Amino acid sequence: MDQSEIINLGKSLAAATTGWLAEKASSGFDESLLSEAMLAIPLFESLRRGLSWRISGEWCEWNLEGLNRGDVNIDLYAESKTEKLFVEFKLLKEKNLNDQRLIKDMMKLALPDSPEFGRLLVTAHPPSGQTEQQSKSTLLRGIDVARRPIKFNLTRRDGVAPLVISDLGPHPLSGKMGEHVDRIIRCDPDAAKFVVEHIASQRDSEFLVSVYSISRIGS
Repeated sequence: MDQSEIINLGKSLAAATTGWLAEKASSGFDESLLSEAMLAIPLFESLRRGLSWRISGEWCEWNLEGLNRGDVNIDLYAESKTEKLFVEFKLLKEKNLNDQRLIKDMMKLALPDSPEFGRLLVTAHPPSGQTEQQSKSTLLRGIDVARRPIKFNLTRRDGVAPLVISDLGPHPLSGKMGEHVDRIIRCDPDAAKFVVEHIASQRDSEFLVSVYSISRIGS
């Protein structure tokens, strides 16, 4: 997929997701009832209106030894005759804000080694996940404000969580998230260098949805 196609797709997914969240809110569906898995519904419905996608969830067909399925399974995978799309999605309530998880998801999206694959991270923010109508995530807010593609470089360190450096500065990893990322780098070192670009944001009612395109450096 070329970048213009990816941007247009990101905009349509953002609009569909915010519209769905706003509709739920207007019917009295409280934020506390929302779960991350529910985001598959508007994304699926939006994709069905486009190309003749074959859509599946929890996709994990990498031929990489030493990885646990939970390390690298992709939330949503869509394939047509000519296109392939990988989507990770996050519902960022205040209690679920975790930049380490976001870095891991970005790296998962860097695993496909063909440049024609579309790779999108869709982040949905209810009111508790926002501050001054922006994401409460320090990482996402930094990418949004930069208004340019941000390069990431992850480096393995024996016995220590990988070192994550981006154009925005260092990003700490620790615990299980560091272990997951370490296993991914060990299996595919080339996935440790990638670019993240903010391509779309949509607001509807109290909800904010932002979409990011991930590309592998050197692909």
